[in-house]
Amino acid sequence: MLNRFKIEMYDEVKANDLTIYSDEGYDNESLKELVFSNLKRFDGNVKAFVYDQKNKKKTSAAFFPMETVNYVKSLVPAPQKSIT
Repeated sequence: MLNRFKIEMYDEVKANDLTIYSDEGYDNESLKELVFSNLKRFDGNVKAFVYDQKNKKKTSAAFFPMETVNYVKSLVPAPQKSIT
């Protein structure tokens, strides 16, 4: 089934929501990796869920408190702005 799994990641600011559709399922470890790769988009507590759209149920979930998000963001250098 095309786009069977729906991955939703969101924080306390509703404008920062991210939804990804996938043909393959995600376990907790791969979901955490996906969230960590997108942490720069979020502020505050982050919640991520994987929904199986065929069976209509959640298959995985991950929760990251604000302290974890801020700590990881402090480790990643900010993008450099070029002056032209």
